Amino acid sequence: MKTTILKDVKKIIKNILFAALAALLVFSCIGFVACRQKPSDEVTEYKVTYVDITEDNKVLKTEDVAEGNKATVWTPEKEGYTFVQWYATPDMLHVFEFDKAIMQDTTVYGYFTSAAFEEDTRTFYILGSSSDENSVLYGTSYKLTNETAQKLVKTDKNGSNEYSITLDLYLGDAFQIAINDSFENQRGYGYLDAAAAEGYFGGKPNFLDPNPRKADIVVERAGNYTFTLTTHPWSDAYETDHASYSEEKKENFNFNVEDTISFVRNGDPIVAPSDAPLEIYVKGAYITGWQHKTSQEFTMVYDAEKDVYTYSHEFVAGDAFMFYNFTKYLGEDNKWHNTLGSVCLNTDTVDKEQSDAEALELKPSTNIVAKKSGTYSFVYDRNTDKLTIKYDSAFTQGYMPADTWYISGSGITEPLKSSAFGNNLTDSQKLSKESAYLFKITLDLARGDLFQIVMNGSYGGQHGYANIIDPVKDNISYFALAGDGNNARVEVSGNYTLTLNLDKDTPLNDTITWVRNGDIIQTLPVAYDVFMKTQPDEGSTWIISERHSTGADGMKEGIVEFRAFFLAGKQFCFIYYEPGVKAEEVGSYFNPGMLISGAMIGTDGKYNDNFGVFENNFVCNVQGFYVMRVDFNGGEIKVDFVGYQKTMPEFEAVIKGPANDGTWNNSQRYASKNGKTEMILKLSKGEFGFTLYGDAMDPKYGDYVGFDKIGTNGNANKLFTQPENGGNNIVCTVEGTYKIVIDYSTGAPVVDFYVPDWEVIVKGSAFDVGWNGTDRLPSFGSRFELEYDFIEGGEFGFAVFGDGADPKYGDYVGWRYMGKNGDANQFFSQKGNGNNIVCNKGGRYKIVIDFSGDDYVLDFYLVA
Repeated sequence: MKTTILKDVKKIIKNILFAALAALLVFSCIGFVACRQKPSDEVTEYKVTYVDITEDNKVLKTEDVAEGNKATVWTPEKEGYTFVQWYATPDMLHVFEFDKAIMQDTTVYGYFTSAAFEEDTRTFYILGSSSDENSVLYGTSYKLTNETAQKLVKTDKNGSNEYSITLDLYLGDAFQIAINDSFENQRGYGYLDAAAAEGYFGGKPNFLDPNPRKADIVVERAGNYTFTLTTHPWSDAYETDHASYSEEKKENFNFNVEDTISFVRNGDPIVAPSDAPLEIYVKGAYITGWQHKTSQEFTMVYDAEKDVYTYSHEFVAGDAFMFYNFTKYLGEDNKWHNTLGSVCLNTDTVDKEQSDAEALELKPSTNIVAKKSGTYSFVYDRNTDKLTIKYDSAFTQGYMPADTWYISGSGITEPLKSSAFGNNLTDSQKLSKESAYLFKITLDLARGDLFQIVMNGSYGGQHGYANIIDPVKDNISYFALAGDGNNARVEVSGNYTLTLNLDKDTPLNDTITWVRNGDIIQTLPVAYDVFMKTQPDEGSTWIISERHSTGADGMKEGIVEFRAFFLAGKQFCFIYYEPGVKAEEVGSYFNPGMLISGAMIGTDGKYNDNFGVFENNFVCNVQGFYVMRVDFNGGEIKVDFVGYQKTMPEFEAVIKGPANDGTWNNSQRYASKNGKTEMILKLSKGEFGFTLYGDAMDPKYGDYVGFDKIGTNGNANKLFTQPENGGNNIVCTVEGTYKIVIDYSTGAPVVDFYVPDWEVIVKGSAFDVGWNGTDRLPSFGSRFELEYDFIEGGEFGFAVFGDGADPKYGDYVGWRYMGKNGDANQFFSQKGNGNNIVCNKGGRYKIVIDFSGDDYVLDFYLVA
């Protein structure tokens, strides 16, 4: 029996090929039926692709669905695995809804679990925070301070991996479960059954990561609880597409769609809640300038008789505010410190039916805003987690604006640049006080600079684009709104005088007036490291390019160029840094870089009209390969699209690394055709990578293609991994001969690896290698071709290796498999009654073995 699988390497991946063939046949049948039944071009059809997310998104099935119809619900089978669920997104956070109409090409992600049980040897702990002194979590501040009290006990009931813990929890306690206080293998709110948790627990997302699996579980009903964590370690997965993922930190990105946290409320807490009331404070834009102030004036009062917290204060119209608390934690210095607690009273907490809502602005999940100046009275009931607000027009203290204001933001001009969005405010950013209600500053502003005027580095009393009078003059836009906040973006570079005009009654009437005095005075730096951020095809993590430094690679000072292929609709932007920024900081939460938005398009690019702006990003309207020039000269940043061609340019690829030839020297160059290149190489175990050279790549160093560019099509991709210590090299784990395909036709390099479909040994006295034969020669596809010199009168044959053939000796292909198509077949005959072949006329011939039929077919052809 002939198949397309080979040796031990092929056994690893043989199910992939059969499944892919089955999927291809299903697709062919579906496509044929659809074409026959479709009466005209009026019916729009979309492709629904079902993939196995546990096997590199291997396609299981495709179907064409008419617009408005629904995808087919079906249950795939996989040997040794149990099918669990279909998901709508690759992060498996959203179950696919089959009852919804299909209105676009759609991918459905199937998840399988192994049928084999695996013992879980990890130890889990409860980690969190509490404001109640009687709680196990009090003073821990998400640290593992008492292993015995915080440890979950392994119970392993019902033949599964189960961990349990019983403890008292109090209103507002927040926690997660993890294997250590570095939050590796963390299990949060997303592992609870949301319906069962309602009324008992809520979820509080991490501000750095909105993933519900990593959200805190917040206690809404005090009690004595038993929690059970059920784990399935054989199904653990990792968020490898997360912006902060690395091999060193991989366990922080561990998740499992099968793991669950269940709970039982055994009753009220065994130890009653502490009598000590919480200290709950207010902070806001004007009442505290978003500073933490803990004096009596800003602290809620606890009413022990009614078991509620109350507060009353005069607020000026326009003030935004919220309430919060601190909890204690024991620091490494063995002293108690404050950290933010579990109380967060904002618009979601307000009881709108019982409050004077007409005096309030209550947008969802944000700060409360006073719409009227007056006295506001608050009652907070922790038992219901509801805040009632009453309004009275009494405003006896009146409003007196702050007497110190700063300009804060980011850009290429000083002093704005060094303000670092309020993290580094100095006298250079301070506005001069002309009167109690009038403040001024004169400074250079460059196109693309972002700014607000604030009271302090916490953005108290922020004034931005909404306060600017006449941002457009004489049909010229001098200032624009940046994003969905209130940052003002400079549209015309120049030296400006900004005047903050404060209203004596309410900041709602404050304005910013301005005068452009002329061109920028200061000489601006033009040396920067620039990166392009591109919208991903899947997921939410944008792709960041390699570093491009201005003035490098023969470019003029202050200029840098990028080259990329974009499909229509692709979004992207640029970010820039001072020279020398650390690679691991680029695009990070704490160092996001300075934005070059879509609004900063220049006027010199011949192809600028091929791009638009969407939510601060550039968006490509015409598919193609572009040369983009970013220019920091002239006191502003300009992006121009100066080169274009419809198709992806060709390139050359080299391979280098110990797995190839034992060194990091470049190999020969492999030229592409139609944006794709192929190479057949024997690789040993070890590291390697590729460098691409061409018009689309870095002109000096080329573009490196490593582990992050491995695709999903190669039948041997699983045999190539990332180095244990991280990095972007590729590691070959199984020595062998592979076909390597690098595809750049869609504008981003993808590399796939394939094992041979066949291997052939040429042997006999008709060849210079004699009967010892050649090494195994790889063959990809259904046809083996080789030119070879034959010795007249010599005998020979071929050993063919594949699944079903003798693994040691292979299938012997000789005279009995001779075909009828070769124009040189006449020069070969049978040796007696055997299976060997005799060469009757020496010379060079092309050998062709066809594997496409039920049997081998051997032909010989003349070589010109």
